[in-house]
Amino acid sequence: MRASRAPILVWALMTAGGGCVSDGHPLGTDGKVEVRVSTDGALFATDELDEQGNPSGPRQTPFDSDVVLRLTEADEVGHGAFVQVHVEPAEALMLGAALDSTAEGALNEAGDEPTCDLVDGAFRCRGNVEGFARFSIRSAADWSGTARIVVSWANQVRETEVVVLPAGLPVDATNFQLLGVATGDRVPPTYLAVACTVDALPEDLGDKWPVGRIRAREVTVRATPPASNPGALENAPVIVETLSGDGALSLDESCADRTTRVRVLLDATGQSPRFFACLSDLGGDIGFAVSSGAKAVDPTPSIEVDAEPRILRVRVLDGKQTLDLTELPTDVFEVSAYDVSLQALPMDVDLDIVGVPADVLTLTEGSITLAPQGAAPVIVSAIPTNAGTGRLVVTPRLLAEPQCSSDDVTVLPIPD
Repeated sequence: MRASRAPILVWALMTAGGGCVSDGHPLGTDGKVEVRVSTDGALFATDELDEQGNPSGPRQTPFDSDVVLRLTEADEVGHGAFVQVHVEPAEALMLGAALDSTAEGALNEAGDEPTCDLVDGAFRCRGNVEGFARFSIRSAADWSGTARIVVSWANQVRETEVVVLPAGLPVDATNFQLLGVATGDRVPPTYLAVACTVDALPEDLGDKWPVGRIRAREVTVRATPPASNPGALENAPVIVETLSGDGALSLDESCADRTTRVRVLLDATGQSPRFFACLSDLGGDIGFAVSSGAKAVDPTPSIEVDAEPRILRVRVLDGKQTLDLTELPTDVFEVSAYDVSLQALPMDVDLDIVGVPADVLTLTEGSITLAPQGAAPVIVSAIPTNAGTGRLVVTPRLLAEPQCSSDDVTVLPIPD
């Protein structure tokens, strides 16, 4: 394979002018080069870059490694012989100074000078007294795939492959899941925003993200590291995104500062810090996409969120403000509930009559389910059993509050 002339990326030059690396002689046609990458397995790319294009924040390791070359000429130590080194593709890895400058093969005969450096625009490695040269490779971009370290001399090429994995979970990580949100879960309304009315509906019921009372669920991400590399998940980034405009994500339980996408880092055990799934008052089927490196949570977790009622209207039907005594059920009240978008909601409620005397009206049923959007409002019947005044009180099923009452209804006595 021919050597590429792609530009060489160097992240840490050892000397300003190349030092003794520029001395010596090119390795000849009878020369040989052995290549050893110090780190076993793959390196990890980054997934976040700063404004200068450099990796940002804590990183998943390993993301760099030393590379040791052993140069020989005619089966003798290649002392002073040099070779050219580059990476294909050029953006995959950066070349730089040896990470462990005290390791075997890192030093030349001067004892403290580099064996690899940038000379005349090319990265050159020169064998020390033992024929060793040492440099480092570093993943400093979001590029992933199989890179090649290419060593060239005297029209010869020696290539060594290095796998760069995407930042995140490797394929052999297991038990990847989002905890706190599970498909099949249901979030009921809190009823904290319910207002009562006996009149026409208002034109505006406010924001679907009410300040100070947004519903939220604490969530975390968890995965099990591969047995072959138990430390591989530390600082592994996980991306969580909401798939609905009525869901959001936040690092704060108040959800005052919320977004559609968060990035969290796993710790050494594969656990993320807690964060929060924020749920709007409109609710619905809210899904969350969770991905990291080569893995994604599948199937996508989702949660069913009930809409929050904003208005509960308890209205006396026209012409039913006064009633005659009878033993027959009479349609008296209309009851309906609405969400923040003024859509009618199917809401389970309990019914009661408050009056003087207590049994002025007798209800035909004690609980009902209110009608959804597009259906006729629910009509509540009662029997006017005693002369007096009473009103209908409606509360959410099995709750004491909030209570919404109708206007008074008067039951007339039998004329003398």
